[in-house]
Amino acid sequence: MTKFNEWLNERKSKYGKGITFVDIDETLFHTFAKIKVVNKKTGEVIKKLSNQEFNSYKLKDDEEFNFSEFEDAKFFKKTSIPIKPTIDRIKTMIKRIKKEHKGSKIIFLTARSDFDDKKEFLKAFKEQGIDVDFKSNVYIERSGNIKTGTVEEKKKQIILKYLKNDSYKRVRMIDDYEGNIKKFMKIIDKLPSEIIEKIKKEYNVPNNEPVMEFYGLLVDSNTGKLTLYDKKEIY
Repeated sequence: MTKFNEWLNERKSKYGKGITFVDIDETLFHTFAKIKVVNKKTGEVIKKLSNQEFNSYKLKDDEEFNFSEFEDAKFFKKTSIPIKPTIDRIKTMIKRIKKEHKGSKIIFLTARSDFDDKKEFLKAFKEQGIDVDFKSNVYIERSGNIKTGTVEEKKKQIILKYLKNDSYKRVRMIDDYEGNIKKFMKIIDKLPSEIIEKIKKEYNVPNNEPVMEFYGLLVDSNTGKLTLYDKKEIY
């Protein structure tokens, strides 16, 4: 093996592709839609929850969530307030992907389902300079479209789909809710071995170097400040 090939393999093992999962509500935008808690039998609205309240609310046996306000694209575009530091960071990441890391991805991962007007919803991103038309590398996943399971289970299902379909050395989550970051980091504990072996082989990763790196990044929704909440490596 030539010195150049040795260098190339070393560089490939250290860098490689990355994927970043980014929350939308209170991470990218301040949003004001409410989640309704309704009685399963009567349909009566018991209470309305903010995004923060929803993150920790435990449904009772006779309750279910109603996300109808979260499907109103005009309301989202009209009322959402951009969290500029997060948006600027994502725009920078997209520029780097286009220039240097063409296999990497930015996935906006929301608990919402489809909006009633897709074009109107996407305008809110485009007006902030987020290139959502860069569809090979930037995509919005709506876990609310999955019919069964908790929000946590649905998001985990989407994350694992991406990790199974391609080889990412770096996996990040950017979220404003500490609980979501903790749940994301737990994915590592039960990550299928075939994913790890596939990446190790593709990137020629030596035994003394991490095969994958997971980062949990917490956003302060008031300031947009991003801090490293947790980091784990898989060997």
